[in-house]
Amino acid sequence: MRIERIELYNFGSYEGLNAFELLSDDPAKRIIIVGGKNGAGKTTLFTAMQICLYGHASFGFKNSGKRYLKEIYDLINNQARLDESKRAYVKMCFSESKVDTDRYEITRTWTWSNGIISEDFTATQNGDLLDEETSLNFQNYLLHLIPPELHKLYFFDGEKIAEYFLGEQHNNIKEALLVLSGNDTYEILYNSVRRLLNGVESDSKSFAQEYADKKDVLAKYARQEAALLRERQDIAIEIERLESDLRREDEAYASTGGVTLEQWKALQHSLKDEEERRERLNGNLKGIAADVLPFLIVKDLLMDVREQIDLEKALHAYRVLQDSLGAPRFKRHLTSAVKKTSSQDPASDAAILINAIQAFFENRDLEAKEPVFMLSEDESASVLNKISFIEDYKTSAISQGRREIEASIQHSTALREQLQRSSIENFEAHVERVAEIKSQQGQAKNRQDKNGVDLSALQSQIQDLGKEVEASRKALEAELKKRSVSALSDRVLLLVEELQDQQYKKLIASVERDLNHKFKELIRKDDFVDDIYLDHDFSLHLVRNQPVDVAALKLSAKKHGVSALKESLRDRGYRALVDALHTTEESLGAALADCSKETVVLPVELDHSRFSNGEKQILVMSLYWAIMNQSHNELPFIIDTPFARIDTEHRANITEKFFKELPGQLFVLSTDEELRREHLAALEQQIANVYMLEYGGDKRTHISEGNYFEVE
Repeated sequence: MRIERIELYNFGSYEGLNAFELLSDDPAKRIIIVGGKNGAGKTTLFTAMQICLYGHASFGFKNSGKRYLKEIYDLINNQARLDESKRAYVKMCFSESKVDTDRYEITRTWTWSNGIISEDFTATQNGDLLDEETSLNFQNYLLHLIPPELHKLYFFDGEKIAEYFLGEQHNNIKEALLVLSGNDTYEILYNSVRRLLNGVESDSKSFAQEYADKKDVLAKYARQEAALLRERQDIAIEIERLESDLRREDEAYASTGGVTLEQWKALQHSLKDEEERRERLNGNLKGIAADVLPFLIVKDLLMDVREQIDLEKALHAYRVLQDSLGAPRFKRHLTSAVKKTSSQDPASDAAILINAIQAFFENRDLEAKEPVFMLSEDESASVLNKISFIEDYKTSAISQGRREIEASIQHSTALREQLQRSSIENFEAHVERVAEIKSQQGQAKNRQDKNGVDLSALQSQIQDLGKEVEASRKALEAELKKRSVSALSDRVLLLVEELQDQQYKKLIASVERDLNHKFKELIRKDDFVDDIYLDHDFSLHLVRNQPVDVAALKLSAKKHGVSALKESLRDRGYRALVDALHTTEESLGAALADCSKETVVLPVELDHSRFSNGEKQILVMSLYWAIMNQSHNELPFIIDTPFARIDTEHRANITEKFFKELPGQLFVLSTDEELRREHLAALEQQIANVYMLEYGGDKRTHISEGNYFEVE
């Protein structure tokens, strides 16, 4: 299918007639770029194309009733809606293929009166209007060509597409693969044979019916499992949302100055401690002022006092010496000492010596001095010590004390301001809100626990029933060997099932190959994933080879059994363990118990719900590529917000290895922050046309052909 032209008339922000010419004379040019900032009209164009093709089905409605028409009425241009003489429509012109000469045109037109809107659908082939019956058949043909249940495959919203495949993933993946590859025929045929079987009487009917019934129950369990897995995901999202709510509540309370009671008391206690500290500092300074400061003021006088005390000590010593030299006792002692010498006149010699000694120690300056203080030796020592202390005292201690007091005042001021800004007025309401959120968290976690129990029980039932289904199948096969003509329908059933199983395996293998190739091309991380595969239910699994502790495996097998170990490792991990231990499934328990290895490398399944949004989008794009490679038709691909969650490096990869290689028409609706000049340069050889959308001051979208932001 190749879309040649799109017209929007009074639809959304597109007032009046607005047309997009999409084809180029060069068949290799298949890419249409539509640029515009947020709110310019890209998503409106995206929505209009879906509505034109699918009508009410584009919204998921079963018919074009009031709910659908209400949605349409809200999409009519505001100015046009005021004039009931006007109308609105979306038109699409296309051909079925590159070589098809037939041209088709479909139009959905809306008129309104008194708020009531009606829709008219018309179709033309080569300009000829199709009659009502043919037009209806043509609509059904369109729905077969691009099934509405698969429209998210072709209308690819970069911000939401991950939900399509990674939510109810296996159902959507399975449906897309079977429809696009044509393998849904086998399922239709199988169900038809089943209905035929119910009308055939044979001895083997009971076996066939038992087998079919068990398969029905198994399918029912599988649906229940999918529902539980979806519920599990929803609960996890809810828990994450509640955690965000709790953070926002705390932030909102804090932003208004709200604090907890403990924080309030802590602030008050800090203020009290700071004021007590400042009081101690002030006391220290007061002590200095009373004890040291007066002396520091008269420091020069103190130096004079010390000199006077030193002088008086010297004067006292001098006078004691003079008195001692003049004492009779000293004279007698000296005369006695001289007698022991060879002196002829000891007395005269002693007198001469005394006079000489007195003359030697004579100090006229001291003799002229008089004592002032007349302190004792102890008193002099005390005064001199005090003077030495004052002389050595560092005045910087006073400055440091003053600085500490000033800092303390500033700290106290800051604490008081913080207390003023803080509030506990709304504390009780905050506590109630927090308690409510935590209560919801508790309820959600209880549901999560119950879900886990239910899921585990159901998976155990599925495992057991799977064995019963296989046993029933073998019993049916054994019975059919005894039958010939009467069991023909049963044989047909098994044959169709076998053919279906073979085709599914081929299909899955082909998708896995393309998916792994494309994902490893697009993703930046070389060791991100070792393998991606689909199981028989078309569920998507991603694994990375990692060393696993053997002791933990032994403990798990001993505590829960080998079957539980198989469940935890999943099919691939379990088979890898069997191969790594060179044993069989039946002997795995014994082989594991005897294993002397510390670790064994196994494919460990990754939880893609924990991937970043960008990684999820790359995974889905790779899956889309693999799915579309199974299609026999080249269908248009319309992507809105292509790089919503993609970083720069991955954008280049997607441009070169996804957009350039994708078959069929490609519509890219992008902002200037996504598809840039270098990306357009890479796609230049394949670009058919470029459009720029701008939302003007007249509140309508304006289309500029050939322009894309800064790109001429």
